[in-house]
Amino acid sequence: MNYFALASLDEKSKSLMLISLLMISSFAFAIPIAANMTLPAYNGKISHKLLSFIEATDDATIDVLISTVSNDYSSVVADIQRLGGKVRRQFQYVNALAASVPADKILALAENENILKIYYDEPRTLAGVIPPVPELDVKPETASAYLSGFETIAATPEIIAELQPCNYWNPVAMGAEPVWELGDYGQDTLVVIIDTGLWAGHFLFAGTSIIGGVDLSPDVGTEYEGWNRTDNHWHGTHVAGIIASTGGIIMNETGLLVQSIELYTGQELPSAEPYGYPGFKVIWLLGMAPFADLFAIKVFPHTGEGVPESYILAGMEYALNMKLEQGYDVDVTSMSLGGPTLFDGRDIEDRLVDYITSHGITVVVAAGNEGPAPMTVSSPGSANTAITVAAAATPVQTRVFWDYLYGTLGIGYYLFTSETPQIIYFSSRGPTSDGRLKPTLAATGVFVLSAYHEAEEPQAIAWASGTSMATPAVSGAVALLNTYAETNIPGATPEDYKQALQKGAVWLEGYNEYDQGAGFLNASNALVALTEDASIGDVAEPLPFCDWLEDTSNISIFSAGTYETDIIDLPPGHKKDFIFKVTHLTGSIELEITKPKKGTDLGLNSLEVYIQSAKRTTYAYFIDSANVWGNARFLITDYETTWSGKVTGVYTDDLTRLAPIEPGYVKIVIENDWTSYDKISCHIKITVKHEKPQSGRYSYTILTGRISEGKSTGWIKIDVPKGATPAEIILYWQRDWSVYPTSDLDLLVYWDQGLSYNGATLNSPERVLIGKTKTLYIRIEGYAVYAPTEPYLLIVKFTLQPHKDRTCG
Repeated sequence: MNYFALASLDEKSKSLMLISLLMISSFAFAIPIAANMTLPAYNGKISHKLLSFIEATDDATIDVLISTVSNDYSSVVADIQRLGGKVRRQFQYVNALAASVPADKILALAENENILKIYYDEPRTLAGVIPPVPELDVKPETASAYLSGFETIAATPEIIAELQPCNYWNPVAMGAEPVWELGDYGQDTLVVIIDTGLWAGHFLFAGTSIIGGVDLSPDVGTEYEGWNRTDNHWHGTHVAGIIASTGGIIMNETGLLVQSIELYTGQELPSAEPYGYPGFKVIWLLGMAPFADLFAIKVFPHTGEGVPESYILAGMEYALNMKLEQGYDVDVTSMSLGGPTLFDGRDIEDRLVDYITSHGITVVVAAGNEGPAPMTVSSPGSANTAITVAAAATPVQTRVFWDYLYGTLGIGYYLFTSETPQIIYFSSRGPTSDGRLKPTLAATGVFVLSAYHEAEEPQAIAWASGTSMATPAVSGAVALLNTYAETNIPGATPEDYKQALQKGAVWLEGYNEYDQGAGFLNASNALVALTEDASIGDVAEPLPFCDWLEDTSNISIFSAGTYETDIIDLPPGHKKDFIFKVTHLTGSIELEITKPKKGTDLGLNSLEVYIQSAKRTTYAYFIDSANVWGNARFLITDYETTWSGKVTGVYTDDLTRLAPIEPGYVKIVIENDWTSYDKISCHIKITVKHEKPQSGRYSYTILTGRISEGKSTGWIKIDVPKGATPAEIILYWQRDWSVYPTSDLDLLVYWDQGLSYNGATLNSPERVLIGKTKTLYIRIEGYAVYAPTEPYLLIVKFTLQPHKDRTCG
């Protein structure tokens, strides 16, 4: 252990020393723990979340994901069984296995030399949902309303060839219909859907080729086992309908839905009279590739709840195994799901996506629903080779839904005024932390009408929203490209399809490439681009080595400062990003919004404010949406977020707002709410200040050094000054959230109340508060270090009792 001279400390340390001019202070160096002292063992292989579960659950069993040195799992399996655990899955294409292990045995398991890391088997969630919408907002991943009172109809190739298109349905809005005119409906292309299974008996699949499925979900072994059930969650069926529905509905020509579609498209729907329904119209709900083959892999339970990551990995491996060992010609894998990642492109799921792609399978993945702040694309959408899909709201589909929901023809004009698609606020944004372009492109993901079912209602349809609904539209477009290529362009690869989709996408004005990727999906344009491709057979460029964080800052604040500007005529559904860098010295962030001008206001015009911390690719908002109707103020300090003024509907993330301000890029997003009627202007002022010196009597212990991954300082004894009360322990390191990849050091504290894991989180710096204690030991672990060694600075700050006043007698 090297103890540096105080003169070598960083600026934060120097500032702390300057504070000593204003208070009585003393400094002491730490000393290593005595050799005969026994304290809890820990070897740095265990993730933060798993540590918190270990601390909270004693001997209860915890589901874990274990990353190993090799695929020889024998010693790991033996140790798991010896410790009373159970192996749930051994993976074939990545070096990992899933297990359930008693919490109090996980530290012992980590001693196995073939184990690299042990993670909590982190839940992955669907990217779309469904209860009725009570206010003018869309809930991603929910079905928003159900439709009733219709007859059903199925399409044959002959019927499709004679269809009168109407641009309410996806295939016209996203350019599939011209591809159909070539006789290309996605036939002979196999799309594997990793989701909740699907209900093959739904009327929208009357003419669809569903070749089978498998259940790998937690339902296996229960009464709910099975991929093809009416009581499975509706999500997978809804997704499948967007890819390959072959049905439609018949409704009275005087009905609101029929009138609304004809009003907003300016086209008359096809008559249902040829099918025996005079006075009725046909609303076709065809998928993008209606004659593609579908195979369903069920990884989510019938409830639709999230599942541990290991289930997703199992589904991905099964899809690849179908091609490599089971004789299926798998062409596309569609994944409307995701979760956070701290190592974009390089975690287990992302690497498995790239491996699947290398075997000729195009992987299409949802970008996630953590927008609108930059750097929020989830895994496995952050994979290098994935086609990653953002969600957009289109004028016709959005207006039709509002009409139907409120029962009023024409109200949709007031709630969606744009004549072009908008990138919806919840859609996750790029870039990746290492600066790669994500998402790849956007597709319709708001109020998409598709198949829906419940156990008691197996033949329903419903609107749903989310990047989950945008993803299958792109999967269907890839199926069309693949069908054409297998006959006409042998040797076309997933990378060729990705490039064609990007070249054919339609750019949406007012949004940047990190909002929409290359633009809005157009399958016909993509096919033209594929036929004109002079370099068929492309493979993706290898994931580049990267050891820096993409600088996304766009205003002149660094650590502290003030920025003011006017936002002028911001259209509904559009936003402005204000990104700036904060450091360890930053003590507060203030946003003031004044002088709002709302244009023509029907009581709907408001701004939406989002403030995200320096964390990336994960949900970490100080303010996760707040409606601003007039002058407003937001103030963020360490461990507190407050607001005042004309603000309603404030949502916050407690894990973020109750944590310290972390160094890195803070993102403030000002959006004109997507349901506003008119443009909005305002003045904003952002003020960032350094932390104010505290008054009082303190004693400091300062320790500096370097640590490598998987290594530890060992337990270090800290002398507690006489009369000291609470202590604040802070661990800083160089590769914090302002750097990519971000190193992660853990701070373990042993005091009179026992062992504390409160400093083993994703925060940087790590901070632990303890009460009065006689005993204090500290241990620093190199959990994830992306350099040969990581320099750190540890400061233990004791509060001393004030001097007693002395008087002369």
